[in-house]
Amino acid sequence: MIFTLYNSIFIMAIVLVIVTNSVQAGPIEGRGLSSCYKHARLTFYWIPKEGDKDMTNDGSSVVLNGPKTETLEGDNGKSIAKVSETTYEKFQMEGTGLLKSGVMVNLGSSKDTFIKVNRKTDPYGLGSDSNPLEPWVSVASNDLKRGTRLYVKQLDGVKLPDGKVHNGCVRVDDQGWSFGSCQLDFFTLQFSAYKILQKKIPSKVTVTQKNCKILNYVTSEVKAWAVLKK
Repeated sequence: MIFTLYNSIFIMAIVLVIVTNSVQAGPIEGRGLSSCYKHARLTFYWIPKEGDKDMTNDGSSVVLNGPKTETLEGDNGKSIAKVSETTYEKFQMEGTGLLKSGVMVNLGSSKDTFIKVNRKTDPYGLGSDSNPLEPWVSVASNDLKRGTRLYVKQLDGVKLPDGKVHNGCVRVDDQGWSFGSCQLDFFTLQFSAYKILQKKIPSKVTVTQKNCKILNYVTSEVKAWAVLKK
């Protein structure tokens, strides 16, 4: 009887440990913003353009050209275009891409399919719910609901490539298939903008949820890029 009682207590203790670990491994949002984003990792994403200078997923410099061996397959199974392997990998990683033809594509129903983007209505690509992205406002997060406003302390006061100064306020407009939790992916529109901003903003940032004011950082030059860049 005593042996059985001890066994029961031991088994209950194991179950308690398993349950506790399961709770700790649950969604970050359920555990509170501060526990995840007190020192969040900040990364960047942009719209790569076929034929332009960019970088590979491991950080090496590359030009997005070469033999067109890969197919950008649409959700309907039909081919949108043929591109080089490096171009395909960048379009897939960043979620959006601009072809030399002027066609913009976005990831479709999976990371292996694409859709064409209407550049008149959505000139900067689409987020995870087919919502429009905004340069220097949109961030991707896998922990927080879309539409959540966040204040990034280290972003406040940073001068952007278009000359405007950021107020630190961003909005969750997207998710990332290639990263996990406690990370924010900041949408910088162009690779050239990333090259500038990654020197100004640290990789570890402090983030708080705040009903801050979203500003418009799109200048006439940025609008011209979205309309005319081919």
